[in-house]
Amino acid sequence: MRNIQLTEKQKAIIESLKSMKDEQIISLIHDFRENGELFIVDPLLELLYSNRNRSVKETILELVGDIKNQDAVEIIAHSVQNHIGDPNTTGLLSACWQSNLDFSNYLPVFIEILCSSDYQASFEAFTVIENSAGSIDKKSLDLYITTIESKLKITPIEKQSLLTETIVMLESFKRNEEV
Repeated sequence: MRNIQLTEKQKAIIESLKSMKDEQIISLIHDFRENGELFIVDPLLELLYSNRNRSVKETILELVGDIKNQDAVEIIAHSVQNHIGDPNTTGLLSACWQSNLDFSNYLPVFIEILCSSDYQASFEAFTVIENSAGSIDKKSLDLYITTIESKLKITPIEKQSLLTETIVMLESFKRNEEV
């Protein structure tokens, strides 16, 4: 992830997150929703994987779903990648597609989740792929299709239709690119 130079005030805010009460974190999130400062996104995402209460986690996910700044994609995608298999990642995947941000540069992460996670996380990853695959070049689409096809044989039967549907969708994007 790129290194962001933080001001002393930003560093202090991040450090204080650890000791804040849940209500204070929710209030802070509402403040940052207005200002749209990205430095807070990564530390907030880490709170998804902490022992914070559900309302804090839901507020964080709402914030992610509302982000419209494409610069946040790298931060969010790295968090998803670092927490593949964690049950909290399913909510983050849902927030990814709700944001309508373009995750096309990170599709291998979402394809890995599609192929290796439980059905709900796989379905959320499918939706991210569906929303971002339209801008992918033919060569990459071929690679993604081949990757999914190779996993299809070892995928539990209840998820095979989801992987097959993803292949059909990617083939459709490929045909549209050829036109």
